[in-house]
Parts: sequence; C-alpha cells; structure tokens
Amino acid sequence: MKRIQKGFIKMFDEIRTLFSIIENDGFSQEIVDAACRKHGSLPEILAQYYLQLGKIAALNQQHNCLLEPDKLIDAGEYLIFYVENQYVAQWALKKSDLALENPPVFCSLNEKDFKPECENLYDFLCAMANFHAAAWGLPYSSEEIYYLEKEQLQQITASYRKKPYALHQWIAIDFYGNRKDEVICVLGGEQIQYASSNQQHFEELEQFMGQMNLEVL
Repeated sequence: MKRIQKGFIKMFDEIRTLFSIIENDGFSQEIVDAACRKHGSLPEILAQYYLQLGKIAALNQQHNCLLEPDKLIDAGEYLIFYVENQYVAQWALKKSDLALENPPVFCSLNEKDFKPECENLYDFLCAMANFHAAAWGLPYSSEEIYYLEKEQLQQITASYRKKPYALHQWIAIDFYGNRKDEVICVLGGEQIQYASSNQQHFEELEQFMGQMNLEVL
C-alpha cells in the first residue's frame, strides 16, 4: 500500500477559482492514510482532494455529499465515496481501480447496478463542484430554478462555452461559462440555475438571463 504524500502542492485550480478558495481545508494526513490502509489504496486524486478540499461544506455537502474518508461504503466490487442527499444515487469507484491515480467514476440508483458516470475522477469532482456552485453554494446565485425552452437553451449554447465534463446517470447535467468563477447549470436540458463567486460577473449573468424572460419552476 503506497502512502499518499501530503498535499503541499495545491491542486484543483479550477475548483479553487470557482469557489474562491485560497487556503486548504481538508482531512488530516492520518485520517486519509487510515482510509488507504483499510481499503488497500485510494486514488491519488481522491486522497489529495480529501487532504486539500475535503472539509469545505459548500463544495462537498451543498446537496449531494462527499463521504468522509472513514465512512466509505463497501458495495461489493465498488467503493462508494459520494451520495445524493437522500441516498437516491450513489457514486463509486471500482475496487480494482483504487490503485489508479485518476480512475473512472460509476453511478448507481440502487447500490447494485453501477453505470459509467465520468471518464475520470477529476472530471467528476469538477462536475459536482459546478453543480453545488449553482445549487446556492456560491455567494451570488440565481434565487430560483427556471424552466428552459429549446430556443433559450440555444441562446445559452451560442453565448457561453460548454465545460468539458458533465453528469449523466442521476440527472443529465451540462455546465457552461465563459469565466472560471461562473457556472450555468443546465439540468436535463429543461431547467437552469446559475452562479458566480464574483458579484460583477454574476450581475452580467443576471442581465443575460433577464432578457430571456425565464419562467420560475
């Protein structure tokens, strides 16, 4: 079992910028090492995430929940590390992949049948961070969830860059934004939330959304 090196080099720049995170706020080296010993190993990406960002509530507990290192759930061939807040969905890694640095993530709706969610763990963590940012995890966010018509979605896709990760199994969610501190979250192609950690950038988002006359869900 390899020992995870202490996270002295700050990682996850994209997440840090989105949430305006400056200082690390994670679990102790001892707790992460204990989880590695218990399960034989943990992916380097997950271990570093626990060490550097694991205790930030707005990032990890805003709606869905990152499980603490000592509370990972054994699910046969999979190890569950993230759950929906009412346990409707569970996200896991294959136990056979735990020694990989950045393995794929799988999702189940019954803790048994797991389907591919993201090609790698880093993308999953970025996707969940963006979802939590839009779900009122940032200081500046839309007060409501809005309906999205096809024509309105086309306006968004024409004006904002699609981010290179998404969620697929629990809810189909795509993310857009032209700046690193903002996110437009499109759920199922029919609903929208948006947020930014920068007030001016959020006001610009508000102005764009306002001209579309979005209907509250």
